[in-house]
Amino acid sequence: MKPNKALVMAGFTAITLNTIMLKLAKAFGIKAESGGLLKLALRMLTGSFSSVPFIKTDWFWILFHFATGAVMVVIYPAFFGRLPLSTFIKGLLFSLFPWVINGIIVLPLLNQGLFGLRALPISGVFYFFLANLLFGFTLSYLYKVFTRSN
Repeated sequence: MKPNKALVMAGFTAITLNTIMLKLAKAFGIKAESGGLLKLALRMLTGSFSSVPFIKTDWFWILFHFATGAVMVVIYPAFFGRLPLSTFIKGLLFSLFPWVINGIIVLPLLNQGLFGLRALPISGVFYFFLANLLFGFTLSYLYKVFTRSN
C-alpha cells in the first residue's frame, strides 16, 4: 500500500479507537478528560464564533478530536516513521507526545494543574495516558503493516 493511503487508514483507525476509549470512560465511571485543548482553543476565540451552539455539542468535540488527531497522524511519519526503533518503542514515544503537551502546557494554562490533577482524579490521568498509548501503538503498528503490504 502506498505510504499516504497507509497513513490515512492507520490514522483513521487510531483516532477512532482513541475517541471510543475516551468516550467509554464515563461508562467506567472515570473522568478522564476535561476537554483541555478544545477549551483552550475556544478561550482564545473571541466574537460570535465561540458562542455558536454547535461548538458545545459532542459532534463538534468528535470533529475537533479527529482534526487534531489528523495533525498528529501527519507528524508521525515525519518524525517517527524512519527512526531505527521497534514499532513498539515508536508507538510508546509518540504516545507520550500529546499526553505530555496536554499535561504540562494545555491543562496548566486552564488552571487545572500539571496533568490536570486539579480537575481530574489520578485514575482519569492514567486512563487518558492509556488512551494515548492506544492511539500511538495503533498508529505505529498499522502504519508499519500497511506500508509493508506493497
